[in-house]
Amino acid sequence: MAEVYILGAGPAGAGAAAELERLGIDYILIDRASFPRSKPCGGVLPWRAVEELRLPGDVAERWLEGYRIFSPSLEKVESRFPSRGAVVRRSALDAYLLSLLEKKPSRVRVVRVREKADRVELLTDDGKLSADYLIAADGANSVARRSLGIHYTKLALACQYVLELPEGAVEERIGGWFEVYYLFSRGYGWLAPLRSCVKAGIGGLGSSFSRRALDSFIRATPVAEKLAGGKVIRYQAHRIPMQGPAERLATERAVLAGDAGGFVFPGTGEGIYYAIKSGAAAARAVAQAMEGDALAGSYEEELKGAGLLSLRGVHFLEEVLASPEHAERYVRRLKKLFQ
Repeated sequence: MAEVYILGAGPAGAGAAAELERLGIDYILIDRASFPRSKPCGGVLPWRAVEELRLPGDVAERWLEGYRIFSPSLEKVESRFPSRGAVVRRSALDAYLLSLLEKKPSRVRVVRVREKADRVELLTDDGKLSADYLIAADGANSVARRSLGIHYTKLALACQYVLELPEGAVEERIGGWFEVYYLFSRGYGWLAPLRSCVKAGIGGLGSSFSRRALDSFIRATPVAEKLAGGKVIRYQAHRIPMQGPAERLATERAVLAGDAGGFVFPGTGEGIYYAIKSGAAAARAVAQAMEGDALAGSYEEELKGAGLLSLRGVHFLEEVLASPEHAERYVRRLKKLFQ
């Protein structure tokens, strides 16, 4: 029995744990994986995350200047950060975030969550765990979300290659930019430059997003030219939320944070920063619930205060990704804005 269980030790879980430690609240952090781990992820950290985390240079694989966005006709817009962002490997980032905590995660696989009037029960491979409150940060395919009857309707499939390239070629062809390509309906492609490799991926809704579609993307102009001579060293697939935060994010004793709650920007798949912030908001809401406030209401207010509910107002699927024509108009408007 613990005051709070945190399910998932990625950025959202680490953000929740750090905030609980600051508040002096006891918790147990669990994850089904052992750390450090490799996690499919574009690995983009915007400038504000780099500053808040005081990200060390050995965790940043490449410093980022900003986003480079391409329309279906290859109109290009560069959106520069106020200060440098970074591309990271999730194994290094997650290890860094966990190193900042007083308590380390335990390896436990949770297969189901049950909410009682006075506690939350986590059913595991080895038995049952109980807590006063649960912060569910267990990813897009969240066991906790499904167990609690909270539905998320727009989970996209993302497919990604990691291609090995000489560091000089990465610098010359892509440099310090995270490139986003709106080349197809209801999804997008990306190139994320690391030191001596590039992550090339696609993500979107529908059965057309597959490894075959990824192969077509890396052969498309100008992607093929930027990846010329690259050797595929890894293929990964994972789910990405694409509708913004779920309408229901909490029960009486559990809250959803990170990908489990849908805290992802649907136009680029960026989610690490939002995961950390939503985890911290969940911890503060739990602290208020311990003092007698309603958990759901407290979480809603904390999310509003952090600006995270504004992700619900981003209708990228309907307004930008609905068709190539929509995407073309969007990028051309951006280009005028930045001129």
